[in-house]
Amino acid sequence: MVGPIVNSAGIIAGALCGVLGGRLLSPDFRTKINNVFGCISLGIGISMVTKGQALPPVILSLLFGAILGELCRIESMVMRLALKVVGLLRFKRLATSNLSGQVFRDQFAVLTILFCVSGLGFIGSIEEGLTGDPSLLLVKAVLDFFTAFVFASNIGGAIGILVLPQYAIQTAVLLLATTVMPFITPTMFADFSACGGFIMLGTGLRLLGLAQIPVLSMLPSLLLVMPLAFLWAKFFAA
Repeated sequence: MVGPIVNSAGIIAGALCGVLGGRLLSPDFRTKINNVFGCISLGIGISMVTKGQALPPVILSLLFGAILGELCRIESMVMRLALKVVGLLRFKRLATSNLSGQVFRDQFAVLTILFCVSGLGFIGSIEEGLTGDPSLLLVKAVLDFFTAFVFASNIGGAIGILVLPQYAIQTAVLLLATTVMPFITPTMFADFSACGGFIMLGTGLRLLGLAQIPVLSMLPSLLLVMPLAFLWAKFFAA
């Protein structure tokens, strides 16, 4: 499991560098780089959405997944935990900064998606599980290092806590790949990718400050989309 370990190390290293050297980055530079990350998220989302085979199961999974996430208050629970971590890990300089709670909330939600449930992370974990090739996760580790560096310079080293769910998810996907993937059709995987693409689009819009998309509440849709895609292909596809 080389990929998940290296990816986690990249996030931790980026967060530490951001905390220690983030003061060297001007606020204007941070804002511009955040906007670049937002554009990248939109681009990845569009690329993933175009891979979908059937739109109805993707839309239904997003709708019911978001409703389930909101009813379970997933985003609120994640943010309460994040704010507690911030209280423990923030330096005094950051604790007394003018960073608003909403800014922290938005950026932490975006990072949760980028680190833990991005399409690159899932596909890379599946590829390493099936072939033993960790190259995609190594690429993601490099991207996550720079992402963690910039975001940690803005909202603090608390983002390092995200390596725990990130490592757990990638490891689980990697280990399940050899047993589950034989039962997943190309159509199911394509619709899964499209569902993740919509979440990445929401991530980009939120990062750019254009809309308060509940991206964390949309995560249950990733569990629903493959069964719905299978049923749609079986009973409704021509």
